[in-house]
Amino acid sequence: EGPGSSYKFREHHPVVHVSHRDAAEYCKWVGKRLPGEWEWEAAARAGHFGPKNRTLFVWGEESDVEIAKKNANLWGNGKFPWENLAEDGWRGTSPVKNFPPNAYGFYDMTGNVWEWMRGGKHKARIVRGGSYVDSLDGSFNHAATLGARSTVHGTTSTGNIGFRCAKAPTRRVEYHWQYHDESTHGSLAIEDEFGKQHVVPQQGWEDVYDAMDEDMLNGDDDEFSDPKPKKKKKVVKQRTRRSNE
Repeated sequence: EGPGSSYKFREHHPVVHVSHRDAAEYCKWVGKRLPGEWEWEAAARAGHFGPKNRTLFVWGEESDVEIAKKNANLWGNGKFPWENLAEDGWRGTSPVKNFPPNAYGFYDMTGNVWEWMRGGKHKARIVRGGSYVDSLDGSFNHAATLGARSTVHGTTSTGNIGFRCAKAPTRRVEYHWQYHDESTHGSLAIEDEFGKQHVVPQQGWEDVYDAMDEDMLNGDDDEFSDPKPKKKKKVVKQRTRRSNE
C-alpha cells in the first residue's frame, strides 16, 4: 500500500489479491479445499436456517450501522467512495478475529473480504459474504446480508476478495438390514434330485444371514407362520439430504 507499508502489519489480515485458482491450489496444498455454497451458508447462519429463526444479518435483524460496526467490517455511513469514515475502526481489511464470531465460532462470515467458493464456471466464479466496501442496506455495492452473493471472473485479483479453507469431517457410515424376498428376487438355492441344496449366485447376495422372525425367537409361532428363516444382508444406508442442509 505504498511507501512505508509492510506485510508485518498484515499478518493477521485475510489474504487478498488471489485468483480462484490460487486459492484452490493453496487449499489443496494444505490438505483442504474451498468450501461449497451450501456448507458456507450453513456455517454462516450458525443454526438459523428458518423459517422461524432465520435472520437477515449475522448479528440478527437490526439494520443499524451502530450495531453493525461492532460485528462486521463494512463501509458505514460515509458516501461511497469518497467518505470512508472508518466507523468500525478500519479503512480496509481488518484482522480476522477483530469482530466477534458467530454461534459456530466462525469469524467474518459477513464483511471484511468476499470469499471464493468451490464450483461455478471460470468466467463466473462464486464469492460470498460481502466486503469492507459494501453497505448495510444495499444503497451502494452489495447489501451485506447473510445471503450476499456475487460472481466474478476466476482470474480476478482485488483487495477485497479472499478465501477460507474447509475440510469435511469423516462421515459415519450407517447400515441397515435388507431382507430377501424369494417371490421377488427368486430362490437363493435350488434342490437337486437327491434333495441337496445348491446356492444360486446372485449379485449382491453372496453373503447372507438367516434372520428368524421375532415370533419364532419368542416361541410364539403357530401353524400359520413360515418355518423357514428369512435371508437378510447388511447394506449401507443411503444418505438423504434434508431441505435445511
